[in-house]
Amino acid sequence: MPDPAAQPEPASEPEAASEPVVSSGALDDAAPESSPAPSPDPAEEDGIATQAPVTGLRLVPELEPEYEPDPEPAGPILAAVPDLEPERDLEPGAELAPDEAPAGAPATEPEPEAAIFVPERPRRELLTLDKPVPPRPPTTGRDEMMPRIEDDESLDIAGSPRSELRAAGLAVPKMHQLVRRGDTAMWAFAVRSSEALRWWLDIRQSAEQTGWMPVLLGAPEEWRDNGEAIIHEGDDELTRADEIDASELLHHKAAEAGEPARGVPILSRRGDTDFATPHEQHGLLGLVKTDAGWKIPAMFPWKGSTNWELYGAEHAAVLRGWHRRFEAELVAMTYDVIELYVPHPPNAEEALAVANEVYAYCPDLLDSGVPTLEDLAEHMIRSKAWYFRWT
Repeated sequence: MPDPAAQPEPASEPEAASEPVVSSGALDDAAPESSPAPSPDPAEEDGIATQAPVTGLRLVPELEPEYEPDPEPAGPILAAVPDLEPERDLEPGAELAPDEAPAGAPATEPEPEAAIFVPERPRRELLTLDKPVPPRPPTTGRDEMMPRIEDDESLDIAGSPRSELRAAGLAVPKMHQLVRRGDTAMWAFAVRSSEALRWWLDIRQSAEQTGWMPVLLGAPEEWRDNGEAIIHEGDDELTRADEIDASELLHHKAAEAGEPARGVPILSRRGDTDFATPHEQHGLLGLVKTDAGWKIPAMFPWKGSTNWELYGAEHAAVLRGWHRRFEAELVAMTYDVIELYVPHPPNAEEALAVANEVYAYCPDLLDSGVPTLEDLAEHMIRSKAWYFRWT
């Protein structure tokens, strides 16, 4: 049966001239032609003979097509562009190198690397803390039992700092002698929690003129009987403090403390004025005649950390070193708590080393919940209120 594809189509009009057909070798170009095919060479006949017969197809030589000008484009001309490299998936925060930036992209300044936040260091003027807003005058309740401020010389007691504070422009309540050791006495008056830090600031800022250093003492009942619950018996601790190398002491205490425990963080970051002792409803503010607050734990040998074998001389040696480096000031010394105001906290580079010192000084901070030294270091460079408690 003849192949339908091989039957020539009826010609509707005679062709004016027969032109050779260009074939690409594809089946679409293999439609039957009316013109006879040229005879192949003998060599080609041998090659053709070995191939499978193709019905209805004729081989024609491939000819170069005649050049014809392209018609005028009807729309905008589209130009071919080279393939662009696929965009890379960058990690968050990663940037392209300068030689990898896309062509035509505007040059941008590289963003600075994220660093631990370091608070702006204040001017060297002493104690730039903001004073709390004074409360309204009390009308009822226990506040009426607090000492009243009366600018009356008849309330002055021999040896009391009251007259010297008044000469510096500070009118304070009547005082009483709280503790005496030899020729050294600590005077005190009661303060409300809302006013405790303001009193401490006023007296501390006038200390260069009056010679009296303030310290918040916590609850009055802890200081009964010449402070026997807080002050231990001992020799001249202040003289012994001069013989102590604080760096060597902390090195030995760090080895004794060992690897810090890991737990749930409970030490919240403290702001510049976030001290714990002033939050007590009623407390005492003590005044001591000295030229440096770091000496007070040695002048009245503090025993709040005897379980860690630190006594007045050891505290004075450590606080003296921090005072020289960071201008640390003693704010509070209660039954088992010491609080410092640190105007110039350590920077990010030295924070971890200082955190090791803090851990050696008071390992109970980490053992009670702060998970790592890194967490403690971050806390210390963000805060100017340092808190220590020995349990």
